[in-house]
Amino acid sequence: MPTTYYTDGSTLLNSTSIFIDAGLTTCADDGFYSDGTNSREQVNCVLLPSQVCGTCAVACGDPISASGGQGIYLVSLDLGSDTGAVIITFNPQSIPDGIRVTYNSGTYNKLSSPIDGYHASTNANNYTFIGNTGYDCGISGTTYPALIEKDYNGSSFVETGNTQSVTVAAGDVSLGVSPGNCVMVVPKISATPTLLQVAVVGPCGSTGWSINVQCAELLTGYSSTTQQPACSEACGFPLTQTYYNAPVTGTAGSPALYDWVFSDANGQFILTDGYYGFTGGKCMTVQNGIIVAISTCSSPPPPPTEYIYLSTVRSLCYDFCEGTNYTIVTQKTTVQNHSYANITLGDNIFGSVIVDGFYAYAGSQTDTATGIYKIMQVENNEVMSILLCGAGQCFPE
Repeated sequence: MPTTYYTDGSTLLNSTSIFIDAGLTTCADDGFYSDGTNSREQVNCVLLPSQVCGTCAVACGDPISASGGQGIYLVSLDLGSDTGAVIITFNPQSIPDGIRVTYNSGTYNKLSSPIDGYHASTNANNYTFIGNTGYDCGISGTTYPALIEKDYNGSSFVETGNTQSVTVAAGDVSLGVSPGNCVMVVPKISATPTLLQVAVVGPCGSTGWSINVQCAELLTGYSSTTQQPACSEACGFPLTQTYYNAPVTGTAGSPALYDWVFSDANGQFILTDGYYGFTGGKCMTVQNGIIVAISTCSSPPPPPTEYIYLSTVRSLCYDFCEGTNYTIVTQKTTVQNHSYANITLGDNIFGSVIVDGFYAYAGSQTDTATGIYKIMQVENNEVMSILLCGAGQCFPE
C-alpha cells in the first residue's frame, strides 16, 4: 500500500526535509525520495541536492549549452552500463565559470585545455574556475551566498527554488586566455552506478558555456617506454609498455600536446611525472597526467662498444653461491654503454625486457665455477643491486 509523506516545502525541490506525519514532527527514514522526475536523498532528516531520476536523466553524448545570469547550473547524466573513460569536454567561452563533477562518490575538477594545458583547483573537492582573465568579475575570495539552482530538464535549465552558497578560494581560480574545449576524464570501471552529475557555477552577472559528456569507452593504447628521468634516456629505451591517451589536441592512440595519458584504458591512473619515449621516435614530458612537451629523439646512439654476459635468471641470489655451476653466456649491453667493471646501480639493460630476478654477470663468456663474475638484481631492466658470493653466502658489493 502506498505511503504518504509530507514535506516542509511546496515541492520536493524546494523542501529541506521529508516527514511521515502532517505535523512535520517525525522524520522519514534515510533514503531516496522521488516526485517522478527528481530524486533527493534524505540523510539525518536533511535532503541532499536534487538529482534527475536515472530514467529521465540526459543521455551521455548529447551536447548541452547554457546561457543566462548568475547561478549554479546542475545536469544529471545517465552513462548507461558501458565501462571505460568518460570524456567530458567543457568550454566556458570567456566569462569565468566553475565546474565540478561527481560520480560514484568521487569528485572530479581537473581539466586540460588545448590552449595552455592543466587547470585545476588546489582543493580536490572544490570547483575549478576557468575562463578569460579579461572577463574576471572579481571572483577570487568572494562568497556567493545565494546562487539560484537551475536544473537541466533535457531541453533547458529550470529554477528549482533552492539556492546554494559558494565561496571561491584563490586556489580555485585558474584564469588565463580563453581556454577553448577543455577535457576532463572520469573513469567508469563498472556497469553501475550510471548517474553522473555536473555542477557549473556562473559567478558573474552573465554566463555562457557548453559541455558534452561522452559515454564511457575504453581508451586507445600506444607504445611507450617506462618512465625515465630525461628524454636522453627515454629515447634509448625499448617501447615495452602500452599506455593510453585521452585526446585534447591529439587523436586516439596518437598522443599530442596537452593530451591526458594513463596507464590503464579506463583513465583511472595518470602516468607518473617524467619522460617517456613513444611511437614515432618521440619523447613526451608528463606533468599532472598531461603531456606538456614533445620532442623528437635524436639520431640513434652509436653501436655499443662495451658488452656484458648474463646467466639465466634465478629467484635467489644465494643460488649462485651454493655450488651449482651456471653458465654466463648471453651477450647484453647497457643503455649507459658500461663495461663489466663499470656496471653500477641504476644502469639499464638495453633491448627487450628480461625477467626480473638475479643474474650472474661477467665481462666475457664464462661460468660461475671457473670465472670472475658478480651478481645483479634486475627489476624492469634496471640494476637494483650488485652482490658477490663469499663463504657460500651472498652479500652486497
